[in-house]
Amino acid sequence: MIKNKVELLSHGHREAREKALDIVTHALQACDPFKATLNFVKLDGSRLSVGDQVLDLDCFKRIFVIGAGKATYLQAAALEKILGDRITGGLVVVKDGQKGPLERIPITEASHPVPDQRSFDACREILEIADEAGTDDLVICAMSGGISSLCIQPVEGISPADKIEVNRLMVHSGADVTEIMSVRRHLSRVKGGRLAERIQPAVAVALTVSDAIGDPIEWNTDWTSPDSSTFEDAVHILKKYAVWDMCPKVVKAYFSAFDAAKETPKSLAGCEIHTQMTVRIKDLWTAAVQRASEIGLTPHLLTTTLCGESREVGRTLATLATESAATGNPFQPPCALIASGETAVRVMADKKGLGGANQELAAGASLNLDRRHCIAVCALDTDGTDGPTHLAGALTDYSTVLRAAQKGHDVYNVLLKHDITPLLMELDDAVDTGSTGTNVNDLVVMVVM
Repeated sequence: MIKNKVELLSHGHREAREKALDIVTHALQACDPFKATLNFVKLDGSRLSVGDQVLDLDCFKRIFVIGAGKATYLQAAALEKILGDRITGGLVVVKDGQKGPLERIPITEASHPVPDQRSFDACREILEIADEAGTDDLVICAMSGGISSLCIQPVEGISPADKIEVNRLMVHSGADVTEIMSVRRHLSRVKGGRLAERIQPAVAVALTVSDAIGDPIEWNTDWTSPDSSTFEDAVHILKKYAVWDMCPKVVKAYFSAFDAAKETPKSLAGCEIHTQMTVRIKDLWTAAVQRASEIGLTPHLLTTTLCGESREVGRTLATLATESAATGNPFQPPCALIASGETAVRVMADKKGLGGANQELAAGASLNLDRRHCIAVCALDTDGTDGPTHLAGALTDYSTVLRAAQKGHDVYNVLLKHDITPLLMELDDAVDTGSTGTNVNDLVVMVVM
Protein backbone atom coordinates (compact mmCIF):
# COMPACT_ATOMS: atom_id res chain seq x y z
CA MET A 1 0.00 0.00 0.00
CA ILE A 2 2.92 2.39 0.71
CA LYS A 3 4.42 2.91 -2.75
CA ASN A 4 7.66 4.57 -1.64
CA LYS A 5 8.42 2.53 1.48
CA VAL A 6 12.07 1.92 0.51
CA GLU A 7 12.75 5.65 0.23
CA LEU A 8 10.92 6.42 3.48
CA LEU A 9 13.07 3.89 5.37
CA SER A 10 16.39 4.99 3.86
CA HIS A 11 17.21 7.55 6.55
CA GLY A 12 16.52 8.74 10.08
CA HIS A 13 15.27 6.46 12.87
CA ARG A 14 14.56 3.52 10.58
CA GLU A 15 13.11 1.13 13.18
CA ALA A 16 10.63 3.70 14.46
CA ARG A 17 9.74 4.75 10.92
CA GLU A 18 9.14 1.16 9.83
CA LYS A 19 6.86 0.47 12.78
CA ALA A 20 4.87 3.64 12.10
CA LEU A 21 4.31 2.59 8.48
CA ASP A 22 3.33 -0.89 9.60
CA ILE A 23 0.65 0.49 11.92
CA VAL A 24 -0.91 2.90 9.43
CA THR A 25 -0.95 0.23 6.71
CA HIS A 26 -2.92 -2.17 8.88
CA ALA A 27 -5.29 0.61 9.93
CA LEU A 28 -6.05 1.50 6.32
CA GLN A 29 -6.65 -2.12 5.40
CA ALA A 30 -9.18 -2.41 8.23
CA CYS A 31 -11.32 0.33 6.64
CA ASP A 32 -11.95 -1.23 3.22
CA PRO A 33 -15.39 -0.01 2.02
CA PHE A 34 -15.80 -2.99 -0.33
CA LYS A 35 -15.52 -5.55 2.45
CA ALA A 36 -17.54 -3.40 4.84
CA THR A 37 -20.41 -3.02 2.37
CA LEU A 38 -20.48 -6.79 1.80
CA ASN A 39 -20.65 -7.23 5.59
CA PHE A 40 -23.62 -4.92 6.06
CA VAL A 41 -25.59 -5.40 2.82
CA LYS A 42 -26.71 -8.94 1.95
CA LEU A 43 -29.15 -10.41 -0.56
CA ASP A 44 -31.10 -13.60 0.17
CA GLY A 45 -33.48 -14.31 -2.69
CA SER A 46 -35.48 -11.12 -2.97
CA ARG A 47 -34.74 -10.02 0.60
CA LEU A 48 -32.15 -7.26 0.85
CA SER A 49 -30.74 -6.82 4.35
CA VAL A 50 -29.16 -3.47 5.16
CA GLY A 51 -27.83 -3.91 8.67
CA ASP A 52 -30.88 -4.98 10.68
CA GLN A 53 -33.36 -3.57 8.12
CA VAL A 54 -34.92 -5.78 5.43
CA LEU A 55 -36.42 -4.74 2.10
CA ASP A 56 -38.30 -6.99 -0.30
CA LEU A 57 -36.89 -6.23 -3.75
CA ASP A 58 -39.96 -7.76 -5.41
CA CYS A 59 -41.74 -4.58 -4.32
CA PHE A 60 -39.55 -2.42 -6.58
CA LYS A 61 -39.58 -2.10 -10.35
CA ARG A 62 -36.24 -0.29 -10.56
CA ILE A 63 -33.12 0.11 -8.42
CA PHE A 64 -30.87 3.13 -8.88
CA VAL A 65 -27.44 3.57 -7.29
CA ILE A 66 -26.25 7.15 -6.90
CA GLY A 67 -23.41 8.51 -4.82
CA ALA A 68 -20.42 10.76 -4.38
CA GLY A 69 -17.30 10.71 -2.26
CA LYS A 70 -13.76 9.43 -2.02
CA ALA A 71 -14.79 5.97 -0.79
CA THR A 72 -17.75 5.41 -3.10
CA TYR A 73 -16.08 3.51 -5.93
CA LEU A 74 -15.56 0.47 -3.68
CA GLN A 75 -19.04 0.92 -2.21
CA ALA A 76 -20.47 0.87 -5.73
CA ALA A 77 -18.36 -2.15 -6.68
CA ALA A 78 -19.73 -4.05 -3.68
CA LEU A 79 -23.32 -3.07 -4.49
CA GLU A 80 -22.85 -4.27 -8.06
CA LYS A 81 -21.53 -7.60 -6.79
CA ILE A 82 -24.52 -7.95 -4.44
CA LEU A 83 -27.31 -6.78 -6.75
CA GLY A 84 -25.93 -7.52 -10.22
CA ASP A 85 -28.45 -7.03 -13.02
CA ARG A 86 -31.13 -5.91 -10.56
CA ILE A 87 -29.50 -2.47 -10.84
CA THR A 88 -31.28 -0.27 -13.39
CA GLY A 89 -28.66 2.48 -13.48
CA GLY A 90 -27.42 5.52 -11.61
CA LEU A 91 -24.25 7.55 -11.23
CA VAL A 92 -21.41 7.65 -8.70
CA VAL A 93 -18.92 10.53 -8.57
CA VAL A 94 -15.36 9.98 -7.32
CA LYS A 95 -12.19 12.04 -7.06
CA ASP A 96 -9.77 12.20 -9.97
CA GLY A 97 -7.73 9.01 -10.15
CA GLN A 98 -10.24 6.85 -8.24
CA LYS A 99 -12.39 5.66 -11.15
CA GLY A 100 -12.52 1.95 -11.92
CA PRO A 101 -14.49 -0.36 -14.22
CA LEU A 102 -18.06 -1.33 -13.33
CA GLU A 103 -20.72 -2.96 -15.50
CA ARG A 104 -24.01 -1.62 -14.16
CA ILE A 105 -23.22 1.62 -12.32
CA PRO A 106 -21.78 4.55 -14.29
CA ILE A 107 -18.74 6.14 -12.60
CA THR A 108 -17.46 9.64 -13.26
CA GLU A 109 -14.68 11.78 -11.80
CA ALA A 110 -14.65 15.38 -10.54
CA SER A 111 -12.36 17.73 -8.65
CA HIS A 112 -11.57 17.83 -4.92
CA PRO A 113 -11.20 19.78 -2.63
CA VAL A 114 -12.35 22.61 -4.93
CA PRO A 115 -15.11 21.59 -7.38
CA ASP A 116 -15.02 22.03 -11.13
CA GLN A 117 -17.56 21.96 -13.95
CA ARG A 118 -17.69 18.15 -13.79
CA SER A 119 -18.97 18.44 -10.22
CA PHE A 120 -21.96 20.44 -11.43
CA ASP A 121 -22.61 18.24 -14.47
CA ALA A 122 -22.59 15.09 -12.33
CA CYS A 123 -24.95 16.61 -9.77
CA ARG A 124 -27.36 17.63 -12.50
CA GLU A 125 -27.53 13.97 -13.62
CA ILE A 126 -28.05 12.76 -10.06
CA LEU A 127 -30.89 15.24 -9.55
CA GLU A 128 -32.51 13.96 -12.75
CA ILE A 129 -32.33 10.40 -11.43
CA ALA A 130 -33.81 11.47 -8.08
CA ASP A 131 -36.64 13.33 -9.81
CA GLU A 132 -37.34 10.35 -12.08
CA ALA A 133 -37.62 7.85 -9.22
CA GLY A 134 -41.20 6.96 -8.37
CA THR A 135 -43.27 5.07 -5.83
CA ASP A 136 -42.10 1.64 -7.03
CA ASP A 137 -38.39 2.50 -7.12
CA LEU A 138 -35.47 2.05 -4.73
CA VAL A 139 -32.66 4.60 -4.69
CA ILE A 140 -29.42 3.57 -2.96
CA CYS A 141 -27.23 6.53 -2.00
CA ALA A 142 -23.53 5.85 -1.40
CA MET A 143 -21.87 8.71 0.48
CA SER A 144 -18.45 9.45 1.92
CA GLY A 145 -16.02 12.31 2.55
CA GLY A 146 -15.50 14.58 -0.45
CA ILE A 147 -19.16 14.59 -1.46
CA SER A 148 -19.42 18.37 -0.97
CA SER A 149 -16.88 19.08 -3.70
CA LEU A 150 -17.58 16.22 -6.08
CA CYS A 151 -21.33 16.76 -6.51
CA ILE A 152 -22.65 20.32 -6.48
CA GLN A 153 -25.72 22.19 -7.65
CA PRO A 154 -26.17 25.72 -6.27
CA VAL A 155 -29.45 27.28 -5.31
CA GLU A 156 -31.20 29.53 -7.80
CA GLY A 157 -29.41 32.82 -8.33
CA ILE A 158 -25.96 31.50 -7.38
CA SER A 159 -23.70 30.60 -10.29
CA PRO A 160 -21.27 27.65 -10.33
CA ALA A 161 -18.39 30.14 -10.27
CA ASP A 162 -19.82 31.81 -7.16
CA LYS A 163 -20.24 28.45 -5.41
CA ILE A 164 -16.68 27.42 -6.32
CA GLU A 165 -15.30 30.68 -4.93
CA VAL A 166 -17.14 30.30 -1.60
CA ASN A 167 -15.92 26.71 -1.39
CA ARG A 168 -12.33 27.80 -2.08
CA LEU A 169 -12.49 30.53 0.54
CA MET A 170 -13.89 28.16 3.18
CA VAL A 171 -11.36 25.38 2.49
CA HIS A 172 -8.52 27.85 3.05
CA SER A 173 -10.13 29.65 6.00
CA GLY A 174 -9.10 27.30 8.81
CA ALA A 175 -12.73 26.35 9.52
CA ASP A 176 -13.42 22.77 10.55
CA VAL A 177 -15.24 20.44 8.18
CA THR A 178 -18.69 20.74 9.79
CA GLU A 179 -18.50 24.53 9.63
CA ILE A 180 -17.54 24.36 5.97
CA MET A 181 -20.42 21.97 5.32
CA SER A 182 -22.88 24.24 7.15
CA VAL A 183 -22.09 27.04 4.70
CA ARG A 184 -22.21 24.74 1.67
CA ARG A 185 -25.58 23.30 2.67
CA HIS A 186 -27.31 26.64 2.53
CA LEU A 187 -26.13 27.27 -1.02
CA SER A 188 -27.04 23.78 -2.27
CA ARG A 189 -30.00 22.06 -3.92
CA VAL A 190 -28.88 18.60 -2.75
CA LYS A 191 -27.29 18.95 0.67
CA GLY A 192 -28.88 19.14 4.10
CA GLY A 193 -31.53 16.56 3.19
CA ARG A 194 -32.73 18.32 0.06
CA LEU A 195 -31.91 15.35 -2.17
CA ALA A 196 -34.02 13.07 0.04
CA GLU A 197 -37.01 15.33 -0.55
CA ARG A 198 -36.50 14.98 -4.31
CA ILE A 199 -36.08 11.19 -4.13
CA GLN A 200 -39.48 10.67 -2.50
CA PRO A 201 -41.90 9.00 -3.06
CA ALA A 202 -39.22 6.41 -3.86
CA VAL A 203 -37.62 4.49 -0.99
CA ALA A 204 -34.04 5.48 -0.17
CA VAL A 205 -31.16 3.48 1.31
CA ALA A 206 -28.25 5.57 2.60
CA LEU A 207 -24.85 3.89 2.94
CA THR A 208 -21.94 5.85 4.33
CA VAL A 209 -18.26 5.60 5.21
CA SER A 210 -17.68 7.93 8.14
CA ASP A 211 -15.35 10.88 7.72
CA ALA A 212 -16.62 13.02 10.58
CA ILE A 213 -15.40 13.11 14.17
CA GLY A 214 -17.69 11.06 16.39
CA ASP A 215 -19.36 9.25 13.44
CA PRO A 216 -22.49 11.47 13.36
CA ILE A 217 -25.06 10.21 10.87
CA GLU A 218 -26.11 13.71 9.86
CA TRP A 219 -22.71 14.89 8.69
CA ASN A 220 -21.97 11.59 6.95
CA THR A 221 -25.29 11.30 5.09
CA ASP A 222 -25.64 14.88 3.97
CA TRP A 223 -28.04 14.12 1.12
CA THR A 224 -30.52 12.16 3.21
CA SER A 225 -30.41 13.70 6.70
CA PRO A 226 -32.21 16.82 7.91
CA ASP A 227 -30.00 19.81 8.60
CA SER A 228 -29.28 20.85 12.19
CA SER A 229 -27.51 24.02 11.06
CA THR A 230 -29.41 27.16 10.15
CA PHE A 231 -29.21 29.97 7.63
CA GLU A 232 -28.04 32.21 10.48
CA ASP A 233 -25.29 29.70 11.38
CA ALA A 234 -23.90 29.89 7.85
CA VAL A 235 -23.66 33.68 7.98
CA HIS A 236 -22.01 33.53 11.41
CA ILE A 237 -19.37 31.07 10.16
CA LEU A 238 -18.55 33.20 7.12
CA LYS A 239 -18.00 36.20 9.38
CA LYS A 240 -16.17 34.21 12.08
CA TYR A 241 -13.43 33.21 9.64
CA ALA A 242 -13.28 36.63 7.91
CA VAL A 243 -14.66 35.18 4.69
CA TRP A 244 -17.83 37.27 4.47
CA ASP A 245 -16.22 40.36 2.95
CA MET A 246 -14.41 38.24 0.34
CA CYS A 247 -17.56 36.42 -0.81
CA PRO A 248 -19.07 37.24 -4.21
CA LYS A 249 -21.65 40.02 -3.98
CA VAL A 250 -24.46 37.76 -5.13
CA VAL A 251 -23.70 35.32 -2.28
CA LYS A 252 -23.76 38.09 0.33
CA ALA A 253 -27.01 39.35 -1.14
CA TYR A 254 -28.51 35.86 -0.96
CA PHE A 255 -27.53 35.43 2.69
CA SER A 256 -28.64 38.96 3.56
CA ALA A 257 -32.21 38.38 2.36
CA PHE A 258 -33.48 35.47 4.41
CA ASP A 259 -36.89 33.92 3.97
CA ALA A 260 -38.24 30.57 5.16
CA ALA A 261 -38.14 29.04 1.67
CA LYS A 262 -34.34 29.31 1.69
CA GLU A 263 -33.93 27.24 4.86
CA THR A 264 -32.86 23.60 4.65
CA PRO A 265 -35.29 20.89 5.86
CA LYS A 266 -35.26 20.25 9.60
CA SER A 267 -37.34 17.08 9.29
CA LEU A 268 -37.72 14.36 6.66
CA ALA A 269 -40.68 12.66 8.31
CA GLY A 270 -42.39 12.05 4.99
CA CYS A 271 -39.43 10.21 3.46
CA GLU A 272 -38.71 6.48 3.82
CA ILE A 273 -34.95 6.29 4.37
CA HIS A 274 -32.95 3.28 5.60
CA THR A 275 -29.49 4.32 6.82
CA GLN A 276 -26.37 2.25 7.51
CA MET A 277 -22.83 3.36 8.39
CA THR A 278 -20.54 0.63 7.05
CA VAL A 279 -17.14 2.01 8.13
CA ARG A 280 -16.62 4.03 11.29
CA ILE A 281 -13.73 6.13 12.56
CA LYS A 282 -13.46 3.62 15.38
CA ASP A 283 -12.48 0.95 12.85
CA LEU A 284 -9.44 3.05 11.94
CA TRP A 285 -8.00 3.73 15.36
CA THR A 286 -8.99 0.33 16.75
CA ALA A 287 -6.91 -1.35 14.04
CA ALA A 288 -3.99 1.00 14.73
CA VAL A 289 -4.12 0.24 18.45
CA GLN A 290 -4.31 -3.49 17.84
CA ARG A 291 -1.40 -3.54 15.38
CA ALA A 292 0.83 -1.45 17.66
CA SER A 293 0.33 -4.00 20.41
CA GLU A 294 1.07 -6.89 18.02
CA ILE A 295 4.46 -5.45 17.07
CA GLY A 296 5.60 -4.88 20.65
CA LEU A 297 4.52 -1.31 21.34
CA THR A 298 2.21 -0.19 24.12
CA PRO A 299 -0.58 1.70 22.33
CA HIS A 300 -2.06 4.90 23.72
CA LEU A 301 -5.06 6.49 22.03
CA LEU A 302 -4.57 10.23 22.61
CA THR A 303 -7.76 11.47 20.98
CA THR A 304 -10.30 10.69 18.29
CA THR A 305 -11.26 14.37 17.98
CA LEU A 306 -7.98 15.89 16.83
CA CYS A 307 -8.38 19.41 15.46
CA GLY A 308 -6.62 22.77 15.23
CA GLU A 309 -3.98 24.40 13.03
CA SER A 310 -2.03 21.49 11.56
CA ARG A 311 1.56 22.54 12.09
CA GLU A 312 0.90 23.66 15.68
CA VAL A 313 -0.98 20.45 16.48
CA GLY A 314 2.05 18.56 15.18
CA ARG A 315 4.40 20.48 17.46
CA THR A 316 2.19 19.87 20.47
CA LEU A 317 1.91 16.15 19.77
CA ALA A 318 5.69 15.96 19.36
CA THR A 319 6.21 17.37 22.85
CA LEU A 320 4.21 14.47 24.28
CA ALA A 321 6.44 12.04 22.41
CA THR A 322 9.71 13.70 23.43
CA GLU A 323 8.65 13.95 27.07
CA SER A 324 7.75 10.27 27.03
CA ALA A 325 11.13 9.37 25.50
CA ALA A 326 13.05 11.54 27.95
CA THR A 327 11.26 10.76 31.23
CA GLY A 328 8.75 7.97 30.64
CA ASN A 329 5.96 10.44 31.33
CA PRO A 330 3.16 10.47 30.46
CA PHE A 331 3.86 7.27 28.46
CA GLN A 332 6.55 4.67 28.99
CA PRO A 333 8.43 3.66 25.80
CA PRO A 334 8.40 1.66 23.66
CA CYS A 335 4.95 2.91 22.72
CA ALA A 336 2.73 4.18 19.94
CA LEU A 337 0.79 7.40 20.44
CA ILE A 338 -2.27 7.38 18.18
CA ALA A 339 -4.74 10.10 17.22
CA SER A 340 -7.50 10.54 14.67
CA GLY A 341 -9.54 13.55 13.64
CA GLU A 342 -9.02 16.35 11.17
CA THR A 343 -6.78 19.36 11.52
CA ALA A 344 -6.96 22.42 9.27
CA VAL A 345 -4.66 24.83 7.49
CA ARG A 346 -5.46 28.51 7.24
CA VAL A 347 -3.88 29.87 4.07
CA MET A 348 -3.50 33.64 3.74
CA ALA A 349 -4.10 35.24 0.35
CA ASP A 350 -0.40 35.80 -0.36
CA LYS A 351 0.66 32.25 0.60
CA LYS A 352 -0.07 29.95 -2.31
CA GLY A 353 2.29 27.02 -1.99
CA LEU A 354 1.54 23.31 -2.23
CA GLY A 355 0.79 21.21 0.84
CA GLY A 356 -1.80 19.44 2.95
CA ALA A 357 -2.93 19.31 6.56
CA ASN A 358 -1.19 16.01 7.35
CA GLN A 359 2.03 17.00 5.66
CA GLU A 360 2.08 20.20 7.69
CA LEU A 361 1.31 18.28 10.88
CA ALA A 362 4.18 15.82 10.42
CA ALA A 363 6.59 18.56 9.35
CA GLY A 364 5.53 20.70 12.31
CA ALA A 365 6.20 17.79 14.64
CA SER A 366 9.73 17.45 13.28
CA LEU A 367 10.52 20.93 14.61
CA ASN A 368 10.24 19.55 18.16
CA LEU A 369 12.22 16.32 17.67
CA ASP A 370 15.95 15.77 18.14
CA ARG A 371 18.58 13.07 17.66
CA ARG A 372 18.59 11.98 21.31
CA HIS A 373 15.17 10.33 21.07
CA CYS A 374 14.10 7.59 18.67
CA ILE A 375 10.73 8.96 17.54
CA ALA A 376 8.91 8.85 14.20
CA VAL A 377 5.71 10.69 13.30
CA CYS A 378 3.40 9.57 10.50
CA ALA A 379 0.33 11.62 9.59
CA LEU A 380 -1.98 10.52 6.78
CA ASP A 381 -5.18 11.47 5.03
CA THR A 382 -6.76 8.05 4.76
CA ASP A 383 -8.03 8.52 1.20
CA GLY A 384 -4.43 8.85 0.01
CA THR A 385 -4.63 12.47 -1.13
CA ASP A 386 -3.77 15.09 1.45
CA GLY A 387 -5.21 18.46 0.48
CA PRO A 388 -4.78 19.23 -3.24
CA THR A 389 -1.74 16.91 -3.55
CA HIS A 390 -1.23 13.35 -4.78
CA LEU A 391 0.41 12.43 -1.46
CA ALA A 392 -1.24 10.79 1.54
CA GLY A 393 0.83 12.64 4.14
CA ALA A 394 4.31 12.49 5.61
CA LEU A 395 6.67 10.46 7.80
CA THR A 396 9.16 12.58 9.75
CA ASP A 397 11.69 12.37 12.57
CA TYR A 398 14.59 14.40 13.98
CA SER A 399 16.49 14.10 10.68
CA THR A 400 13.84 15.97 8.68
CA VAL A 401 14.95 19.40 9.90
CA LEU A 402 18.67 18.53 9.63
CA ARG A 403 18.46 17.15 6.11
CA ALA A 404 16.35 20.13 5.04
CA ALA A 405 19.00 22.51 6.41
CA GLN A 406 21.72 20.63 4.51
CA LYS A 407 19.77 21.36 1.33
CA GLY A 408 19.38 25.03 2.26
CA HIS A 409 15.80 24.90 3.55
CA ASP A 410 14.26 26.00 6.84
CA VAL A 411 11.26 23.78 7.65
CA TYR A 412 9.61 26.42 9.82
CA ASN A 413 9.73 29.10 7.12
CA VAL A 414 8.53 26.66 4.47
CA LEU A 415 5.56 25.85 6.71
CA LEU A 416 4.75 29.55 7.05
CA LYS A 417 4.59 29.72 3.26
CA HIS A 418 2.36 26.61 3.15
CA ASP A 419 4.68 25.05 0.56
CA ILE A 420 5.80 21.91 2.38
CA THR A 421 5.07 19.31 -0.33
CA PRO A 422 8.10 20.01 -2.58
CA LEU A 423 10.45 19.88 0.42
CA LEU A 424 9.00 16.63 1.79
CA MET A 425 9.35 15.05 -1.64
CA GLU A 426 12.94 16.22 -1.90
CA LEU A 427 13.67 14.73 1.54
CA ASP A 428 11.88 11.42 0.77
CA ASP A 429 9.58 12.06 3.74
CA ALA A 430 6.36 12.33 1.71
CA VAL A 431 4.13 9.24 1.94
CA ASP A 432 2.65 8.02 -1.35
CA THR A 433 -0.13 5.42 -1.11
CA GLY A 434 -2.04 6.25 -4.25
CA SER A 435 -5.80 6.04 -3.91
CA THR A 436 -6.63 3.84 -0.92
CA GLY A 437 -10.30 3.46 -1.80
CA THR A 438 -11.36 4.54 1.68
CA ASN A 439 -11.80 7.82 3.54
CA VAL A 440 -12.12 7.78 7.34
CA ASN A 441 -10.70 10.97 8.80
CA ASP A 442 -6.98 11.51 9.29
CA LEU A 443 -4.61 9.28 11.28
CA VAL A 444 -1.52 10.23 13.25
CA VAL A 445 0.85 7.61 14.66
CA MET A 446 3.91 8.53 16.73
CA VAL A 447 6.29 5.68 17.54
CA VAL A 448 8.50 6.23 20.58
CA MET A 449 11.24 3.61 20.92
